[in-house]
Amino acid sequence: MKAKNILIYIVGVLIIPSYLSSCGEDRWAAYAEQTRTTRWIDDSMRVWYYWADEIPHTDKLNYFTAPEKFFGSLLSKKDKYSHIDSLTNPTTTRSIPYTDYSYGFQFSTESVEGNDTALYARILYVANASPASDIKLQRGEWIMKINGEPITQKNSDKLYGSTAMKLTIGHYDAEKKAIVAYGEPRQIAAARSIDDNPVHYHNVYIRDNKRIGYLVYNHFSPGATNNTHEYDNDLRNVFRNFANQQVNEFILDLRYNNGGLLSCAELMCSMLAPSSALGKDLGYLEFNNRTNPKEVSFKLNADLIGEGANLNLKTLYVLTGSQTASASEMVINCLQPYMEVVLIGSTTVGKNVGSLTFSSQELKITMSPIVCQIYNSKGESDYASGFTPEFSVDETDTPKQFLPFGNTEERMLSTALGVIDGSIKPDDKKQSSALKVITITNSIDRRASQAVRIR
Repeated sequence: MKAKNILIYIVGVLIIPSYLSSCGEDRWAAYAEQTRTTRWIDDSMRVWYYWADEIPHTDKLNYFTAPEKFFGSLLSKKDKYSHIDSLTNPTTTRSIPYTDYSYGFQFSTESVEGNDTALYARILYVANASPASDIKLQRGEWIMKINGEPITQKNSDKLYGSTAMKLTIGHYDAEKKAIVAYGEPRQIAAARSIDDNPVHYHNVYIRDNKRIGYLVYNHFSPGATNNTHEYDNDLRNVFRNFANQQVNEFILDLRYNNGGLLSCAELMCSMLAPSSALGKDLGYLEFNNRTNPKEVSFKLNADLIGEGANLNLKTLYVLTGSQTASASEMVINCLQPYMEVVLIGSTTVGKNVGSLTFSSQELKITMSPIVCQIYNSKGESDYASGFTPEFSVDETDTPKQFLPFGNTEERMLSTALGVIDGSIKPDDKKQSSALKVITITNSIDRRASQAVRIR
């Protein structure tokens, strides 16, 4: 059965907690309202959860506890990625990734050596048409203060989305080897719903006879919602442009991509793979023993490409980071049987599992349990510890090279271009920085993608 139209039949029955009907006294009706949410969670998990056989018997569970705690009591010790959220707060709900309530910038908070009393926020990237882009905030800049106050772990949550405020912005001064503030603070408007198109940046570079395509792709999302496809269509248009420019080498930048929908990963792979592989199996999903069929395959599908283009590549260069996960790792794993995939950057997360999202507007709950493991066409899924790059690069090593995407001096891109033209070898020594930082938090970790989302 193809993954495009997954129809899975469940073998099982509704399990009613035995302690609600015991000692000859039926207490089900009296307690039904108090346990509606936990019973909804329990019913769904016993059917779909990948490790459903490990869920404790109903006698061992407390159906009167808070939904988050109850959900946690069902999880396998093998499970690192299932999660549950409330639908009442859009600023924290991880299952709403495409229209992001924020100022429109992704960031990491850093503890800088020599400044023990405050944190700085390094800008990773800025979404178009956002409060951040309105004040010309750029990747590589630093937020040093919020409303004149130093950033601490207590007030850093304001950076995720709050009211209008003044930001003290700085930059790395290579001569002083320090972060230095610009002039006056910048006034940023209140956080709002942001359309964070994953097709963030693309360009073509010419090196001798090589025409090198470069794409920064930040999450596997079809559109602003699961029911729209504007992002997928943008991706198709970009690949058609790459084909028109006769691109024969390709750099896919997934350093900040922590995953998304399976269908988007299928589309990406179908446009990157050798044309001879189209129509062949890309991989399969393995579900629990209660599903029929237990395994569902997905293919390199020429029909998905539509108005896009297949680039017929032999080699793919992928930029990775500590946020590269889930569908990003699926692309790497599933393309490896068909082409050389060269990794440049940091070790990836290691999410080789898939999830389904279950939501109840009535109960104000959404949950995304792990429901399957993901394999490539060779039956390989051995990346639970992440993929280790052949070329190890930490973009934070050299702050003077933490530049806007597309700048050929930017640390990761310059390395990839050097690998392609042969000027950089795997055993080249790492660069070190005079600016010593420790990453405390990363805003990308709050995005919804904890595992490949099947739908």
